[in-house]
Amino acid sequence: GVAVLGAITCVVAIQASLLPLFLLGMIMVGVGSGTSNMSRYAAADLASDKTRSRDIGSVVFFATFGAVLAPSLIGGLGTVAESLGLDSNAGGFLLAIVLFGLSSLVIWFFMRPDPLVVSGGVDPNATVKKRAVPFREAVTIAWAHPLARLAFVALVISQAVMVMVMAMTPLHMEDHGHSKGWIGAVISAHTAGMFAFAPIAGRISDGIGRVQTIVLAGFTLVGATTLTALAGEAPRGLLFPGLFLLGLGWSFGVVAGSALLTESVAESDRVAVQGAADLATNAASGIGALTAGIVVSGAGYHILSLMGMAAAGALMAQSWFENRLASVRPA
Repeated sequence: GVAVLGAITCVVAIQASLLPLFLLGMIMVGVGSGTSNMSRYAAADLASDKTRSRDIGSVVFFATFGAVLAPSLIGGLGTVAESLGLDSNAGGFLLAIVLFGLSSLVIWFFMRPDPLVVSGGVDPNATVKKRAVPFREAVTIAWAHPLARLAFVALVISQAVMVMVMAMTPLHMEDHGHSKGWIGAVISAHTAGMFAFAPIAGRISDGIGRVQTIVLAGFTLVGATTLTALAGEAPRGLLFPGLFLLGLGWSFGVVAGSALLTESVAESDRVAVQGAADLATNAASGIGALTAGIVVSGAGYHILSLMGMAAAGALMAQSWFENRLASVRPA
């Protein structure tokens, strides 16, 4: 509901040329987007330990359709908006109103009972409402267990590295004279790596283990940033596989990290910890994108890639350390 209202606000702001109102609308749309990103945890609540990563991967996979189809719809949506007497830039928000509205109706009428109720994390008949857990307390809960701590960090690092490199790649390619078509192809490969292979990432996580898959995420991100760092003045050949691996490494980290986080905290604390992890992850996106622009303008794209490589390497090292710590920790 908030996202629908936000999209409507954006349409009004575009028509009135009011930037502050548009920013307010985008914040509201962002609330809806953030909530939809947490839908993977609904799958985790209902899944068994043997299939939790696979189920999370399936939810992430369906984002492929939106990510692939949305860019191709922009022109047509602009035409639709103009036919309604609106600015062409409002077209995308008209579709957002429809889709956010439909998703709200589906959740309200068909997701009954709530997955968290089914899993036992919430008692709908409780006479006393649970206290809302502050962000700092939720982070403290996660930090108290080595594997929950690893999962939390894996989600943040996977997101930060992906956003930092991905955000600057189109500008890097444009600076070296590459066409918009080729830039689009590289970003499409990146999108495919992020979403299309999520079910496979889930199967791998269920098969070899969450921690091992997080190590694989770090290894894949190291490989990706190695290729992007070496792209140099002729980025076409190396950036295509580099951006694909960047997306794939993100998929490994998010799918395995989400499953491990769910399994590593008590059911009563899950929602608070999951929310804190997503808040930290989204903050990492914003900080990463801002930092990326500063680094590229001051030191270059290759230095940015090396920073991502260092972060991914640190994730691999932490995976080994936290797993070892968890194995010797008394029950």
